[in-house]
Amino acid sequence: MKRNLPECRIVILLICFLSIPLISVSAEEPTSFLIGSDYACFRDFADTTQSYVEIYYSFNRKRLEFVPEEEGGVATVLMQLRILNELGGVVENRMWNTWTKVEDLEEAKKVDYMIIDQVETSLKPGNYQITLQAADVNSESRGEANMAVEVKKFSPHKLQLSDIEIAFNIETDTTAGRFVKAGEKILPNPSGVFTHKGGMVYFYAELYNLIDSPKAKPEYELRFTVLDTIGKKIKDFGKQTKTKPGNSAVVISGINIGTFAGGEYVLRIEAKDKETGEKAYSTKNFVIIRELTREDLVAEEIKRFKQDVAYIATPGELDMFDQLNFSGKQNFVADFWKKRDPNPETPEIEFKIEHYRRINFANLHFSRTKESNDGWNSDMGRIYILYGEPSEIERHVSTRETKPWEQWNYHRLEGGVYFVFVDEDGYGVYRLVHSNHKGEVQDREWEERIKAGPMD
Repeated sequence: MKRNLPECRIVILLICFLSIPLISVSAEEPTSFLIGSDYACFRDFADTTQSYVEIYYSFNRKRLEFVPEEEGGVATVLMQLRILNELGGVVENRMWNTWTKVEDLEEAKKVDYMIIDQVETSLKPGNYQITLQAADVNSESRGEANMAVEVKKFSPHKLQLSDIEIAFNIETDTTAGRFVKAGEKILPNPSGVFTHKGGMVYFYAELYNLIDSPKAKPEYELRFTVLDTIGKKIKDFGKQTKTKPGNSAVVISGINIGTFAGGEYVLRIEAKDKETGEKAYSTKNFVIIRELTREDLVAEEIKRFKQDVAYIATPGELDMFDQLNFSGKQNFVADFWKKRDPNPETPEIEFKIEHYRRINFANLHFSRTKESNDGWNSDMGRIYILYGEPSEIERHVSTRETKPWEQWNYHRLEGGVYFVFVDEDGYGVYRLVHSNHKGEVQDREWEERIKAGPMD
């Protein structure tokens, strides 16, 4: 499982360590488009002090401007990747061009087609902020994705699973292509959103430190389970017994989601070495979107709809929703998302997909407990759902003089705004105490709120 960057990628990596400003992108520009993004960390066999990180991204081809050629046309997209460490230092900064060609310009405008790619790097274990930006060279279209990334440390001895890469499809491929690992071509799903049309969620992971010796038991076990976001088991796909190929193994499989309701789910992989009984776990969140039918739109889902759109719906819309009958609510839900579709030409509603991704992120990172699943209802969750990933986060740990606090900076929102959160009680719940954003709480003496000790 030795990692090797393709030669062309190595050249780009060396050139782009220069200090390059980020591509200018405004999330509020009408010409902006959404970038799906995800990542997965694996053991770096070439350098055990680091982890090998794959960063996946996707965007819709329809948003690109194609330059006519003799046969069809070509679109060029300038990509930029920037990685910051916890202190805000630039760890990596690179740019590259990607091209896509079509044989029929009219077909390119009509057919929905996602451009999917990945970049690779090695990072030391820790927390990072990753920004991916795309700029259509032939038009004003721009896109940006931000991720908070936790690079895990891999033990040389303990049974351990890598992160899980979820995918649209996996098929045998013996070439050395970009998406090929362990003889399989893995087409990633950077958005983590699936529909029932595909019917399957595929995934890839790696298992390390199996006991492999002539006297050891030659098998290990795998179990795949799907949970809801509060940890309740939705489906157990049973136990599989595998023969050890060595002290490491790859996990390649898929699950059928045809009978699953729409919503957020967690894929859980459990591995067990039958020699030692030692177990390892890894989880990955994904979302299923399906069209609501009369049978699906039950009272609980109606209640959840109001919760899900609480920050983006107007008071008038919520009042109207309450007054409608069952049939009216069905039509209201469809119309609510349709009105917010930034690109009606595509079958997906990109705004809806991004909105539920933000809710999922908020519940994962800002909930009081793993079981409470209430991160959406926190101050940090609300700000994240409304405005997305910050341009940068300033984290301040507790000292004798100050409580833990964070400042989230959004450089491209209203010319630059910030939000200050304080953990006033020491329980990890951060409250918004000040912002310069219009309509948010403002306290000119907010610095007094971060001081340690009793408040007046």
